[in-house]
Amino acid sequence: MKNRLYLDLMANKEKGFALPLAVLIGLILMVTGMTMIMRAQGDQSKVIAQKARADSLTSSEAGVARVQDLLNSVRVMATVNSNCTSGDCWQNAQVPTGNPSTSFQRDLRKLAIVTACGNPSRNNEIANKILAPTNQRAANPGLRDLATGQWFQLNDNRYYRMVRYNFTPSFSPGILGLGVLSLEGRSRTSAETDLTNTNINRDSGDNAASRNRVVVTIPILPSRPLAFNRTMVPALWISEGATEDASQTSEITVTSANYSGGAKFEGDVVMSGTTTTTGFVEPTGTLRPNLECFISTDKIQQPTPALNTPYKAQFVGVPFPTLPQIPNNLPSGQQNPELLPEGTTTFPRPGDQSFYQIQGVPVYEYVFDSIDLNNQQITITPGQRVVFYLRTGNINITGIGGISHDCSGVSSPTCKPGNLQIYAYNRLGLTGPQICLRGSQRLEAFIFAPDYSLGKNGTGTFIGAAWGKNWGKISGCGSPDNAVAVTQGVEWTDLITNLRPGPSNDLPQLDKIANWCEEPIDTTGTSLCAP
Repeated sequence: MKNRLYLDLMANKEKGFALPLAVLIGLILMVTGMTMIMRAQGDQSKVIAQKARADSLTSSEAGVARVQDLLNSVRVMATVNSNCTSGDCWQNAQVPTGNPSTSFQRDLRKLAIVTACGNPSRNNEIANKILAPTNQRAANPGLRDLATGQWFQLNDNRYYRMVRYNFTPSFSPGILGLGVLSLEGRSRTSAETDLTNTNINRDSGDNAASRNRVVVTIPILPSRPLAFNRTMVPALWISEGATEDASQTSEITVTSANYSGGAKFEGDVVMSGTTTTTGFVEPTGTLRPNLECFISTDKIQQPTPALNTPYKAQFVGVPFPTLPQIPNNLPSGQQNPELLPEGTTTFPRPGDQSFYQIQGVPVYEYVFDSIDLNNQQITITPGQRVVFYLRTGNINITGIGGISHDCSGVSSPTCKPGNLQIYAYNRLGLTGPQICLRGSQRLEAFIFAPDYSLGKNGTGTFIGAAWGKNWGKISGCGSPDNAVAVTQGVEWTDLITNLRPGPSNDLPQLDKIANWCEEPIDTTGTSLCAP
C-alpha cells in the first residue's frame, strides 16, 4: 500500500516538471531561431555592403583607366594641373584657332594638326578629347570636362568623378615629374538625378550606396621621337630647313630654307633645326605640323608589306650627336689610302689591319682628307665591315665614278647596309662642304656628315641612312621627281658608337602607376596618399 502511494506521488511530481521544461525548450528554440534570422540578415547586409563597395571601387578603377587613356592621347596635358586660377591647366585648355600665346597651346595646336594628317574625319579628335561636344560629354567627357569635378556615368548606376590632378615637376634625370590623380567612384541602387551634386552626404537616402576615393601616382617620363624609337636609324636626318618647300604652309617669311626636292624617302625623315635663322617662323604653330603632314603623305613611300607604325616626317628639338673620334693609330697605308688610277679599288685590301670587331666581324678603318672619284670606283666586299673617316674635304664623284656596296647577293646578317659607315668632319671649316651621291651603283651605307649638304643624283640605289646639314641644296645634284632617294636600312646596333639620342623632355609619356591607395572622401587639400 505504501509502495503504490509512493509511485503515485512520484508520477504526479514528474508531470508538474514536464510543462516548464517544454516551455524552456521552446524558448531556447525561439531565441536560437531569432538569432539565426538576425545573423542571416546581418550577413545579407554585409554582402550588400561588400557588393556596393566593390562596385564603387570598380567605378574608380574604370574612371582611372579613362583618364589614363585621355592623357595618353594628349600627353602634354599630363604636365599641367587640372585646375588653376590662370595660366595653363585642363580647365583652360583648348586647341587655339589664332596665335598660341604659350608653348603649351602651340603643342596642342601641333598635335591636333598631326593627328588629323591625311584623315579629315579626325580633324576634331584632339579638341574633343580636351572638351567633348555637348552630345558626347555625358558618355565620353574630355579632360576639361573632368576638371569640373562633376559626376559622369559609367553604367548600371555606377559613376565616377575626378577630384583633381596635380603635376609636380622633378629635377631628377629620366623623369619629368609625378602626376597625382584623385578620383572618386560611386555605386547606387537608383539612378542619379543631379550629377553636379558632390556633397559628402548626397547618398544618405540610399542605404545601399557606396562611395570611395582612390589616389594614383603616375610617373611622367621623357620619351624618344618615333624615328629614334625603332630598331633602325632614320633614313634622313637634317639639321637645317626641310626637304620640301616650306611655302606649302604660307607661313614662311624668308626663302633661304625653301626647297621643292621632288625626291621620296622610304623611311623616317627627321628635321631638327627649323629656326628663324633658317627661314622657319610659325606664329600660329601650324608650319611644322603642316609640313610634316605634307612630307609624310606626299614624299614618304611606305614599304610593302606595310609597317604597323608607318614611316613619317618629324620636326624634333634634338641636336645631332657627336661624331666618333678619328683613330690616330692606323697604319700609314690606311691613312689617305691610294686609289687605283683607273677601275675599281676594293676595300678591305690584302694586308689591311683591323683593331676591333662589331658583332664578331672585324672592322677596317680608313682616314681620307677627301675622296675624289673621277671615273674611279670604290667597292666594299660584301660581308666585310668598313669605316671611312672624311677628315677635311668633300666626296666628289664625276664621270662613271662611284661607291658600291651591294648586299643584294649576300644574305643578312653576313652583309647589311650598316657594314659601310662614312663619317665626315670638315675640320678645316670649309664653306659649303658637300656629298653628292652620283652614278648607277647600288650603295648600302650609313653617312653622318653634320656640316655637309647632302644629295643624290643618277639612277643608283641608296639603302641605309644619310644625316647631314641639309638635303637637296647642291647645284646639279637633284633627285629625279618621285624617285626614292634613300631607303631606310641601318640598325642602331650596327654603328661603331652609340649615336641614338636619349629621350626628349618635349615628349612626355605616362609610365605605369607607381602607387595606388584609398583615402577618406572628405580629404581636402594635399592628398594623404601623395608622395
